[in-house]
Amino acid sequence: MRSLVTGGAGFIGSNLVNELVDHGDEVTVLDDFSVGRMDHLADCMDSIEIVKGSVCDMDLMRKLISRTDTVYHLAVECLMRCNGNPARAHEVNVGGTFNACLAAHEAHAKMVYISSSEIYGTCRYVPMRESHPATPQSIYGLSKLMGEEYVEFFNKYYGLPAVIIRPFNTYGPNHRDDQYSAVITAFIRQLEIGEYPVIEGTGEQSRDFTYVSDTAAGILTLSKLKQCEIMNIGSGKAISIKELASTLLKIYGMEDKCIYTDPRPNDVLKLEADNRLAKSHGYKPRVSMEEGLRKYIACWRKNA
Repeated sequence: MRSLVTGGAGFIGSNLVNELVDHGDEVTVLDDFSVGRMDHLADCMDSIEIVKGSVCDMDLMRKLISRTDTVYHLAVECLMRCNGNPARAHEVNVGGTFNACLAAHEAHAKMVYISSSEIYGTCRYVPMRESHPATPQSIYGLSKLMGEEYVEFFNKYYGLPAVIIRPFNTYGPNHRDDQYSAVITAFIRQLEIGEYPVIEGTGEQSRDFTYVSDTAAGILTLSKLKQCEIMNIGSGKAISIKELASTLLKIYGMEDKCIYTDPRPNDVLKLEADNRLAKSHGYKPRVSMEEGLRKYIACWRKNA
């Protein structure tokens, strides 16, 4: 099987690339390396083709997808970068997805679109089914939802084989360690130097955290579906940011104490996946929260 992974040097993308290589796929990675890093691909460098370029380059997309069976489309401007540059968010997240759909349609390739739980906004009920209203509270969430619309349109009107996957909050090796870090990475960075976790807001906001190996394995499993479906990937269990901090403090043997700052603008208050549809198609989250945190900390220290 010939696979193209856009954004393949990024967080989830690089973990998915390793999963595909382990399953014997012939893999090409497309990444502009604005966020992704070459060392994320170190374990499989000799087994893959790496192309530096953008999903906004239609000629390049056509060239790469013309020799591809399945496109795993993960290239994206992340949430925090989108906040500062909405025009770029639209260009990459929406325009890039259109390019991927059109090129896949022309090449008779399959599209596996990696969307986001951010399309939901704050939950109205839990757990959140795929039919939950989509009320994104960020330009990132809106752009990912628009990407979904393109994929569904090309599937319905042009017969593009497609699957849409909505991962909830994923964490683990190769996560960003900079000003755009997600909360678990930020907490670990603080704790590793003996500082207490800094929580934005009350800490009552909650998320459904999933270890990245479960996310990558789930994407590969669900990509085999013949029909176009939208599916959540998540642990199915929400934990508050305050509880997350307490769990990490316990692992580090530190006093259960946090520092509180102003809430993040337009922050989603609660996300919790209903993952039953994905499970019915073979998705199996295996890594518990505490196990995942310990694995991530060990990996962090190994690469420090």
